[in-house]
Order: sequence, then C-alpha cells, then structure tokens
Amino acid sequence: MTKKLKIQLALFAVSIVLNIWGIMSILQAGMGVNVGLKYLDSIKDYHIILCYVIIVITMAIGIMSASINAGQLDNKKWMKGLTIGVTAYSTVLTIPLLLAFICFAAYDMGAGPTYGTGLGEFLDGMFGTIAKDLGTIFGPSSLGGSGSNGLLMLIYVLGIIMSIIFLAFPIFSAWLQINGMTIGDLFKKNKVEEKGVTENE
Repeated sequence: MTKKLKIQLALFAVSIVLNIWGIMSILQAGMGVNVGLKYLDSIKDYHIILCYVIIVITMAIGIMSASINAGQLDNKKWMKGLTIGVTAYSTVLTIPLLLAFICFAAYDMGAGPTYGTGLGEFLDGMFGTIAKDLGTIFGPSSLGGSGSNGLLMLIYVLGIIMSIIFLAFPIFSAWLQINGMTIGDLFKKNKVEEKGVTENE
C-alpha cells in the first residue's frame, strides 16, 4: 500500500466519520432521537440554530474532503463514480437547507407569538422551531429579538444565497473533476478563444 493510498483512505475515513456524526446530530437535535450526543441538548436549550451551525460545518468539511479526495484518485472509474456519488449526496442534503431559508422568508413576520406557523403542519414542524429561534436573535421585539424585520429578512436572503452556493459549487467542481479540468483551465480556454477571435479580425 502506497503512502498516497494510505492518506486517501485516512481522509475518506475522516469524511465518513464526520458525515455520520452530522446525521446523528440531525437525529438528536432536529428529530429528538437520542443517539447519545447529549451535548447538543444543552446547546439546543440555549439556541437550536447553533446546533444546525455545528451540523452544517461538520458535514461541509466531510463532504468537501471526500469530494477533493475523490478527484485525486488514479483510477478514473473510481474517481468519476465517487465524485458523482459525493455530489449527489451533497445535493440531497443541501436542497432542504435551501428550502428552509425560503420557508423562513415566507413566514409572517408580524405574527408575533404565532410566528413560525402558517405554512402547513409539515413545514411548520420541520422549520417553525428554527424560524422562531432566529426571530429571537435577529427579529424585532415582537418576536423576542433585539433586531428588526429587515435584519431578519437579510439573514434569510443571505441564507438563500449561501444555500445556492453550497448547491452549485459541488456540481461545478464535480464537472471539472470528471472532465479533468481546473478553474484555471477555463480561463486559459477563454483566453485562447479570445486570441483566436482577435487574430481572425
């Protein structure tokens, strides 16, 4: 076993551990299933959104390390297969994040104590608690916060932009890896094409 292969296996192992940890954290913090991560219960009692920040960071590191590592594999079939698999997995996890921020922005900010409801039992059950928590941090006094409706909406818009980036970047990165390209290659290609057009003129 070569040194490179050992490093790759170690990175994949770290990635798997981080993603399993992230999924367990979702079960513990988001669904109330006791998987042994008791520290999340204490954080949840303070601000549930902090639990999700930990989950997003943990899983993002795991997914990025797996994606980068997959692109370094010498076996092209394994490289393409793992790259597509990691990208699909990342997409499935990111779509709910995007949906969450869209739902947050759709809640009636003037609803006061009933803020976090009104989108239906299913969506309220998934996202209402998180929306209420964000309201107590960034929202106006009517939601228990020290901010404003404008600040709260800004947070949601930034969350939507972040989610779109999280969704698009792995797909773009996977496309580059599968085609054996880098971002630098795209710029070089554009320069060559521009040079060719200039010469033809």
